[in-house]
Amino acid sequence: MKKLIKFVNDKYFGDDKDDIIWLIEKVVFNDPTKNCIIKGKKREWNGLPKNKSLFYSPPNCGLPIGNLTSQIFANFYMNEFDHYMKSTLKLKNYGRYVDDFIVVHNDKEFLLELKNITKDFLREKLDLTIHPNKTTIQNYSKGVGFLGAFIKPNRIYVGRRTKGNFWQTINKQNELIKTRKPSIDDKKIFQSSMNSYLGYMKHYNSFNLKHKLILNNLNDDWFEFFWVETDLLKFQKRKKRRYSRL
Repeated sequence: MKKLIKFVNDKYFGDDKDDIIWLIEKVVFNDPTKNCIIKGKKREWNGLPKNKSLFYSPPNCGLPIGNLTSQIFANFYMNEFDHYMKSTLKLKNYGRYVDDFIVVHNDKEFLLELKNITKDFLREKLDLTIHPNKTTIQNYSKGVGFLGAFIKPNRIYVGRRTKGNFWQTINKQNELIKTRKPSIDDKKIFQSSMNSYLGYMKHYNSFNLKHKLILNNLNDDWFEFFWVETDLLKFQKRKKRRYSRL
């Protein structure tokens, strides 16, 4: 925290510097365990590892997922790195989202050298370390994983983690409907969960994947309560209890 504030004082000279520092302090030192609003049922937390919950973290350790810290650190703290990559190194095919970045270049030796250059810059200028096992250099034809997706020439596929999570979600819903008739809450959870994945996957080349996971693996009993749009974009509630897959 002190390093971040020192960085702002040393590198930023805008009239709103005091406001930025105040905002950083408010966001970073906010304790979400004391003023959070818990929705849903507490029993759904059963089995959650303690190291995955801020309620069991030591004081001043851990950051809430989805809070403003990500935006502040990404858009302000990493700004110098973006300018270095685009203005100093003149990289035309560079992109970054929060702490993930990608560079496309036609010279493999340059990319190998760039790996060390960026590593040194981040360590010396921003006191950041690149994960030693999460850097990949490969031919564009083999594709590259970025932001939960797998990018190949002229097409983008859903990443393996998302596919695996969706598969687990479907299996969970299948087990539920095998053991009991879904309650109103069960149906709400089913619809919101399934549509969350479908809404995400519509941005990728994923029709065949959705067809396989939903139409071939989802328990038929769910189609007594829902129907899925022909383009597999959304689950809708049935107004009449009439059985049909589509």
